[in-house]
Amino acid sequence: MDLSAGYETGGGQASGGQEADGGSGSGGEGDGSGDGNGPGGGAPGAAPVADPLTVVRDDFTVGCIPGSPCDPNLIVRVSDLVNFQPSAPTQAMEPRGWSVVGLPANFIAAASVHTLSGTLLGFPAEVRFTPIGYRWSYGDGAEARTTGGGATWAALGLPEFSDTATSHVFRRAGVYSVQASAVYSAEFRFAGPSWRAVQGTLPVSAGPLGVTVGDARTVLVNRTCTTNPAGPGC
Repeated sequence: MDLSAGYETGGGQASGGQEADGGSGSGGEGDGSGDGNGPGGGAPGAAPVADPLTVVRDDFTVGCIPGSPCDPNLIVRVSDLVNFQPSAPTQAMEPRGWSVVGLPANFIAAASVHTLSGTLLGFPAEVRFTPIGYRWSYGDGAEARTTGGGATWAALGLPEFSDTATSHVFRRAGVYSVQASAVYSAEFRFAGPSWRAVQGTLPVSAGPLGVTVGDARTVLVNRTCTTNPAGPGC
């Protein structure tokens, strides 16, 4: 997709001073100082002005001089980030791949801050993505939103099948497809140290996770399954 469509660039400085009048040679009357428009013009010893990045956006013109803050009127939206694809989160669950009707299954997703380089509004830029939340679709019609991606029962110091901030209880046996998404905020910068916020957020999904949910029956055994894993009902 061509990001330059709808945008224009320009506004750069001239590459040299104004030409001398025709017929003036090296021994002519011109003093060679030019008119100040080129890089050699202006006050003696003055630093040349960097060419700004000029963007025509929403019927107004904004600029970003390399090394300086961008024009405050410049708004970059997540829809402008088509050249930047943030990383998908990882996804896991406990127990692995299965659960029991009426008991919590623990789901875990993880994403991290990362920076990508590419072209934004026709100019080289960096975009930094930061996960700010997670969305869950459990395949049984239930959905949830959390600020964190969760952790294992062991990391939380909880016994198996404990309720957690990212767990879910399936009410019917079956096979379900669970989808986790990381919600990213974004910042951008052109040629400079200052990061600017991108308008909007961007959800990125992990691959679907298949979960088989079954019913559980209680049976009497003479030892626990930990002591005798091969015992009845273990």
